[in-house]
Amino acid sequence: MLLARLLDPLLSLLLPDRCAGCGRLGALLCDECRHRLVVYDGDLPRIADQLTGVRIAYVFEGPLRHALHQLKYHRKRRVARPLGALMAAHLRANPLPCDALIPVPLHPERLKERGFNQAELLAREVAAATGAPLIVGPLVRLRATKQQALLDVAGRIENVADAFMWKGPAPPARIVLVDDVLTTGATVNACAAALRAGGAREVSALALARSRGRAP
Repeated sequence: MLLARLLDPLLSLLLPDRCAGCGRLGALLCDECRHRLVVYDGDLPRIADQLTGVRIAYVFEGPLRHALHQLKYHRKRRVARPLGALMAAHLRANPLPCDALIPVPLHPERLKERGFNQAELLAREVAAATGAPLIVGPLVRLRATKQQALLDVAGRIENVADAFMWKGPAPPARIVLVDDVLTTGATVNACAAALRAGGAREVSALALARSRGRAP
């Protein structure tokens, strides 16, 4: 990560940044697209009973949807920089009890296929901006689950039930899980259950975005 930051100025000269939201030259997320982001002020998922708190920064639409797709599916990792900065700003404005940040893990097969975990990239940016410690590794996904987007609420809950485990020394007392998009909350809730079983006292979740009108 440090090497990547040192190389950024050189890369910007050789390959000028394009906005991940609209494609315009000049920045990874231009000012116009930032102004078009819609702050999320909708309902929070009601099935997330293992979570102490939930923070969601923006509505998953428009430039933000495009930017996240550039990150996840077009493998443009540098897009995590401005998106993670947005999450950090939201967390500073809406604090959560936090002794450490932990990204929602991918299964090793999915990680090998994609080459990176977008939640981890975002969490690293949040950690760098806020000074919160980052823990990667002990929270593991035990099995390759189906894509949550293909399932209804009950299916999502069943799909990730017991899919995560904490494998390490007791985690810090207050954890904030980091993910890109939160829908029903089933995945972060399953992660929280694993962290609580491992010894965490409070587990909250921070997500960059959520769609409007999601089922609870």
